Amino acid sequence: MTQPLPIYLGPGLPRWTPRTAADVERAITDGLLRETHWLDVKLEISSGSGANKETARDMASFAIDGGGILVGIREDKQAGTMAVEPVDLHGLPERVDEIARSRCDRPLYIRCHPIPIDPADPHRGILLIEIPPSAMAPHMVDGRYYGRGDTTKRTLTDPEVERLHAARSLRHLDASQIIGREIARDPVPTALRWRGHIYVVAQPMATPQDWLTEQIEQRDVSRLVRDTVNKISNEFSPGVSLASNESHRAEGVAFSSYSLSARQLPESSDRDLEGRTVDIEVGDDGRVTAFCGRATDSRPGEQEQFVLDIGVAHHVRGTVEIAAALGSTFGYGGRWLLAVGVTGLQGRYSTAALDGLRSGGTQPFTTEQYTESTEAVTAELRDRPGAITHRLVRRLMRGLGVTGDRYADLFKD
Repeated sequence: MTQPLPIYLGPGLPRWTPRTAADVERAITDGLLRETHWLDVKLEISSGSGANKETARDMASFAIDGGGILVGIREDKQAGTMAVEPVDLHGLPERVDEIARSRCDRPLYIRCHPIPIDPADPHRGILLIEIPPSAMAPHMVDGRYYGRGDTTKRTLTDPEVERLHAARSLRHLDASQIIGREIARDPVPTALRWRGHIYVVAQPMATPQDWLTEQIEQRDVSRLVRDTVNKISNEFSPGVSLASNESHRAEGVAFSSYSLSARQLPESSDRDLEGRTVDIEVGDDGRVTAFCGRATDSRPGEQEQFVLDIGVAHHVRGTVEIAAALGSTFGYGGRWLLAVGVTGLQGRYSTAALDGLRSGGTQPFTTEQYTESTEAVTAELRDRPGAITHRLVRRLMRGLGVTGDRYADLFKD
C-alpha cells in the first residue's frame, strides 16, 4: 500500500509520516499530536446521511491548505489527553473515499491509509485520511464552502470565497505566462519552423531555488528521470524516451535529442529534423519543462498537416510522471502548477481523420494555439497521472472532436 507523504503538524514541529500504530502512540506520548489547522482526530466515522455530510464538511475544510484526519483516537479535551482506540477498518477507506467524491462539490481527492494495530489483524486499527491541498478549493458541501480555523472547520464568508477564486485565476494567468516563456525560448529557429510544437511545464509552488541542486550534481536526478522515462510507453515519436542526450545547463540538467546543441537546433538543419526534436529540463528548484517539435505533421508527399493529439497527451503524461517521481523521491509533497501549450493548430484536424474517422465527428481546431493549466499536489501526481493528463488536454480533444476513450491508456491511473 502507498505510504503517506510527510504530514505538516504545525510551525516548529517536524513533519510526520505515520506508518505503524507505534508511530501514532509515540507521537501522542511526545505531545506532537494535537488538533490544529492541519490535523484533526476522531474516535470514529459514524454511518448515516447526516454523519456522511459532517465527514464531508470535515474533509472539505482541509482542502485549502491540506491536512489530515486520524480516525481511531479518543480525545479528552478537558484533560488534554489522547489515546488510541482502534476502529473497524474493513470497508472504511472505501466509504470515506466515496463520501469525498459524492458529498463534496467538486469531488475531493483524498488518500486513506489504514494503520493496523496488529499486522495479523488488518481490520482493526487507525485510519489516516490524507487531504492534500486541492486545485479546486474551496469545496462546497450542501451549498456552503468550508475552510479551517485554528483547530476546527468553519463556514467561509463570501469575500473569502471570492479571494480564493481570484487567487486561483491569477495562478492560471501565471500558467499562461509560463507557457509564453517556453514559446519564446523555442529551440527551433523561426526559419525552420514548419510544424506545430508542444510545451509542457510542471512548476513546484513552494520549493527553494536550490531544492535539487545537490541531487542534480550527484546525478541522482538523472538516474531518477531515466528510470521514470523508461517506464513510459513509446507509442509516439519523438517521445520522452528519445531525450537520451544528457547535459548540465545553467537551468539545471537536461535530456534532449541529439539534434539539439545548447538547446538550439542548428540553422543548417533540414525540415525533418524539427519533427525529431525533444527536450526535457529539470531545474534546481524542481521545475520540469518538456518540448517537442512535432505537434503537427503530414503524410509523406502531402502538404496538409494533422494534429498529433496523441503526442500532446504523451508529453503531458511524461511530464506529470517525472514531476511525481521528483516530489515523491526528494520529499516535496506540496502543490505543483502544471501547464501545456500547443501551437500551429488552426484549421487542422486530429490524426483521427487519417484513420478514416472524420465522418465520425472530428473537426478542425478553431484557434492557432491551445493552452491549459491545472494544479495538483505530489500525491495526486503519483496516484492519478492519467486524470491530470486528461484535465490538461480534454479541451484540446473536444476542440478536435475526439472522444476521450481514443487515448484511454494515457488517461488511466
